[in-house]
Amino acid sequence: MRKGAVALLAILLAAALAVMPFLCSHCSLRPERATAYYEENARRDAAADDSPEAQLMRMLLGGAAEEAKAMEPSRPSYSNYGLSLACGALLCCGEVFLEWKYRKKGKTLLFPLFAAVSLAVPLGLLGSRIVYCAVNAGFYLHDIQSPEAMLRVWEGGLSLAGTLCFAALGGWIAAKLCRIPAREILDLLAPAFVFFAAWACFSDRLIEAGYGPEDGLPLTVIQGEIRMDTARVTFTLLLILAVLRRDFPRSVFLYGSLMILLESLRRDGHMMWGFVHAEQVFALCMALFALLYFAIKIKRFWLAIGATALMAGIVIALEFALDRSPISDWLLYGVFALVMAGYIALGLVWSRKAEKALS
Repeated sequence: MRKGAVALLAILLAAALAVMPFLCSHCSLRPERATAYYEENARRDAAADDSPEAQLMRMLLGGAAEEAKAMEPSRPSYSNYGLSLACGALLCCGEVFLEWKYRKKGKTLLFPLFAAVSLAVPLGLLGSRIVYCAVNAGFYLHDIQSPEAMLRVWEGGLSLAGTLCFAALGGWIAAKLCRIPAREILDLLAPAFVFFAAWACFSDRLIEAGYGPEDGLPLTVIQGEIRMDTARVTFTLLLILAVLRRDFPRSVFLYGSLMILLESLRRDGHMMWGFVHAEQVFALCMALFALLYFAIKIKRFWLAIGATALMAGIVIALEFALDRSPISDWLLYGVFALVMAGYIALGLVWSRKAEKALS
């Protein structure tokens, strides 16, 4: 029975890794920049346009309405970005077992850990697309009116927050199936999760997949606005985090808190309410859930809710000011950093108190 389960899990893991090199091969991570569907709809509209101006244009171009054909949908092809993600996932799998050996866990934990890794990779892959499509549902359902485009993973669009959340779900499912405490598995997975987040950011920078403005310097100013090489800085900070924090709740809290600030420095179209980045919302949820875990242990539930609400309100106000006010970006980001530093300090103090309460 155990050998059959190992074989099935190994096949599932290998299949997920084999699919990754074909991710995001058609365009960058933002479908609104380079998807074939906009061009297809534009050609259809042009072919159906019977206005005198459109007829004159078709005559000058030597074409006719019936000759205008819709573009063929793109097909999956090899992607350097996807290959990089596959390499990162493979390295993370190895890192999990090195962590297991370093912490000298017993052999009884080996199969549950293998099951967790085998479920985390495909679920993380699936979750990254589900969350991305949920955030961009309006684009697929209304802008291009092609809901089937959600299934075209190779046309771009993945959510790092979705990857991490669904990968953690895979670890939790494996722990429950093997009837062991989920914390035992998740603590071993935590450094690999943070490392993969850093690797994904580095891949964006290396392959120029569109993560953020690539200005060559870690921090610079362009036309009065602060621009940061978000991929390089995020990679460095998350890698440090992966080394320093080796338990799951703290890793989730620090990752979420850190990304609230770093996501603010991105410049792309994935926005909520016009000026708040979609990934910031997910990062806030991750930080809140981890803080609530600490707060429940030390009976500070409502204080955690209040502190997070206050922090979120200030962040929203700062994002609004960054987008619409003449106040210096340097000053606003300085306040932003101080607010997040205070929130992180609160979480770390509570995490230590929660550890003492558990022990």
